[in-house]
Amino acid sequence: MDIIIKKNEAEINENVAKGLLGIFGIVLLVDLLCWGGVFEIYFDMTVVLLLAALVTLVVPAVMILKFHLYHDMMKYLVVTAAAIMAGTSYVLFTFQAVIIFVVPAIIAGFYMNKRLLYYSGIISVMAIIMSHVITGVYLRQPWIEPFTGMEAILRYGAIPRCLQYSGCFLLIFLMVNRYMGMILHIVPAKENLTNDDDKKIAEQKEFEMILQELTEREKSVFVLIVSGYTNIQIADKLCLSNGTVKNYISTIYEKIGTKERNALIMKYNRFVKENDESHIKK
Repeated sequence: MDIIIKKNEAEINENVAKGLLGIFGIVLLVDLLCWGGVFEIYFDMTVVLLLAALVTLVVPAVMILKFHLYHDMMKYLVVTAAAIMAGTSYVLFTFQAVIIFVVPAIIAGFYMNKRLLYYSGIISVMAIIMSHVITGVYLRQPWIEPFTGMEAILRYGAIPRCLQYSGCFLLIFLMVNRYMGMILHIVPAKENLTNDDDKKIAEQKEFEMILQELTEREKSVFVLIVSGYTNIQIADKLCLSNGTVKNYISTIYEKIGTKERNALIMKYNRFVKENDESHIKK
């Protein structure tokens, strides 16, 4: 389980980054509707929303998709940025949109990491409380906050909405926990098989036979696939376009008769270091 998640973390980062760009598109649409008079929101507030979206959504996405930054802390940065963006939207538009805070938890759920999921819950609750504190100090549109006085705002505004969010977060946590439990029941059974020497020898022979059926460039791509590299990383490492890498991968899948990338990683990853990787050229 941990092997698959770790190997797939870069791919998850890329998928989440694309999701962030999609959310930015929605934010841009909201701003356009405001500027077109559909929503009665002050112009300066729409500008703040757009700038916040650029910093919290576009910047992390560019860091991942353009500069290929896959540090272990990147997932925490993405969740934090999503929580800040949710808080900004929450303050500028309406406190009735508390459901927007499930976005960081959903993003954390993609990583199948309980620690990250807990972190998303904590930082989202903090963002909700801080949003109400901000409106208690400065409120641009009075109709957003019906309560006056910091105590009333926290008691009747922040706390109830934190409880609403906690209910949604609990459902997401139970869903992720259940899914992880299902995976854990499947993976150990497969991992136990790999402890058998005969099984390992058979799989190593399969790995070597696959390499024999591939061209030199296809070998390079295949070794990187089972090493856990994403398409973008493979393209960067081999100095190829993403489209070319996809074509190679399609050909490889056709030759070996499977498209289960995770299964290939689990089955053949340990043979990569044992195999001569001199054919991999940058």
